[in-house]
Amino acid sequence: MTSEWTPRVLVCPAARLDDVFRLRAAVWIGDGADPAAFPDAEWRDERDPRRLHWIVEDDGRLVASASLGLHDRLADVEDAELFLRAGLSSRGRVAAPARVTVRPQYRGRGVAEALLDAQDAAARAAGATLAVGQASPSMRRLLERRGWQAHGEGPWDVRFPGVEFTVMSLRLQP
Repeated sequence: MTSEWTPRVLVCPAARLDDVFRLRAAVWIGDGADPAAFPDAEWRDERDPRRLHWIVEDDGRLVASASLGLHDRLADVEDAELFLRAGLSSRGRVAAPARVTVRPQYRGRGVAEALLDAQDAAARAAGATLAVGQASPSMRRLLERRGWQAHGEGPWDVRFPGVEFTVMSLRLQP
């Protein structure tokens, strides 16, 4: 990585999804996640095939990724009860940005911001009026600077010992 390197976000080709799933596990285990939670050294879930995915590369090496779920109703979002309990509602589509993952040596270089920009643009293009998600402490700080609102603690996730997640939302303007 040169000092002049800037992130370029790409739509993830289907052939790179396995790399994305391995990146998630490797980065999160490196950040303190329980390796036993990722027995195949990857993290994929049943919603991944329906999500949009982006990647950032440096000389062909995958250095970051993110995904976005789009839903017709808030009740269809993963962990919908958290957002409904927070009093959220939407008359339009709901975006569920997730899984922003950046290799440690690329943090602080605008990579997460670039991925969040791609998620926001895709959510707006799809007609979403609300974005919801759960954020780690570092992601919460980044999201709050972007206008997201905190709605209290999220549930404990045994995969991430010691991490307190926050339930968050953002009203999207067209």
